Amino acid sequence: MSASTDKPDPFDPFGILASMTEWCCLLKAAHELRDVDEEMLESMLGASTPGGAPLAPEAAAKLRGLAGLMRELRLDPEALRRREPALTQALEAACLQCSARERCERDLRSGTAARTYREFCPNAPSLDRLCRA
Repeated sequence: MSASTDKPDPFDPFGILASMTEWCCLLKAAHELRDVDEEMLESMLGASTPGGAPLAPEAAAKLRGLAGLMRELRLDPEALRRREPALTQALEAACLQCSARERCERDLRSGTAARTYREFCPNAPSLDRLCRA
């Protein structure tokens, strides 16, 4: 006997509705993961300041840029924070002192930061060492 799921839906003979439903489920999961990632980043940023004081918006944006660049370089900022907290703090300190924020954000938005960060990022030598490790 064949199961009822083997029969095509008379109202959707090509399976478009099923494909759309699967696509919507995947899209919803992706949005949830992005939200969790943003929440994790915000909690990490709060934890990185003395006493857990919130960072100024500009400082938080710079550190989000650092995390974004690290992900573009296929580095895991959260794993690095757990494994090497002193190095993470040094990277963040250099990032907070950087004057190339606009360039960094522009290159991150355009998807070119992984190729161009060596031109402007004070963390380039450290990031290069991490990529080779």
